[in-house]
Amino acid sequence: MTNPSYQLIGRRGDRPQRLLFRDSEGRHFLRADCGARLVRISRRDAKAIMRQYHYRTVLDSAWRSEAEVYELGCVVPFEPTIEFLMEQPD
Repeated sequence: MTNPSYQLIGRRGDRPQRLLFRDSEGRHFLRADCGARLVRISRRDAKAIMRQYHYRTVLDSAWRSEAEVYELGCVVPFEPTIEFLMEQPD
């Protein structure tokens, strides 16, 4: 049994965390936000979403695992360490 893999095909311009993917069987998926699960949508809906919400086409040849898809494009919040805080002037 193989793990599913996904290819990024679209990114929303005003909300870059919203992504469209395609799997190796040609099915389309939407990720609404960072860490959100993929929702399967039809090809017709994917085309309509790309048009209506001004998604930008992404030319990406990489195939990603489901775990990589959840984290793709997500910003990691900066948590300062004690050393960083100690170096800052008062």
